[in-house]
Amino acid sequence: MATVAFELFETSGYEAVTMEQIAAEADVAKATLYSYFPVKEALVAHRLKDEIADGMAALADRLGTHRSFMSRMRFLLRESAAWHAAKRAYLPHYLRYLNSVAEYAVSDVRREPGSKLTWDIMTTMFRAGQQSGEVATTLPAEKLAWSLQYLLYGAVTHWLVHPAADLAKEFLQSFDLLMKGAAASRPTRTHKAAVTGKKPKEKTR
Repeated sequence: MATVAFELFETSGYEAVTMEQIAAEADVAKATLYSYFPVKEALVAHRLKDEIADGMAALADRLGTHRSFMSRMRFLLRESAAWHAAKRAYLPHYLRYLNSVAEYAVSDVRREPGSKLTWDIMTTMFRAGQQSGEVATTLPAEKLAWSLQYLLYGAVTHWLVHPAADLAKEFLQSFDLLMKGAAASRPTRTHKAAVTGKKPKEKTR
């Protein structure tokens, strides 16, 4: 049913296709379709989750050709950005569905097939980076993977609102934020004044 739905989406456009059309084209009763996919967005979510799982499985072998943690992660993020760009028309519906399902808010995101594989690969990458000395061991690899996924989610939502943005760049910036933080390398005079309560001295000419 999801395959039939996507064929209709591709030929007629997502907004123009109705659940009734999908049921008729798939040769199933409307009640059957609704029992599996209560809303049209659920069909999108089902298809994209499968694509994410397949894509991550395919990338796993290619990641092994990159020697360093930074190289592997940057490769993964660029590939992920390319996939998101190809599915841009469907992403708002996909994200809307995930955010609207009550169970999703309280369930473990790692149970989703695509998300679980993404989680496993990222966790393995962070753990390998810690073992090689490229990543600090202050936080467990699982938490680092979790944090990065939420930063990437924020990057996707920003990109959807700002079409001119470069998603690959947004992903890499999110990764750099996790790895380097947002603090200035040296406290500015304004920051020192805020901490001490003293006004910064004016430079004499």
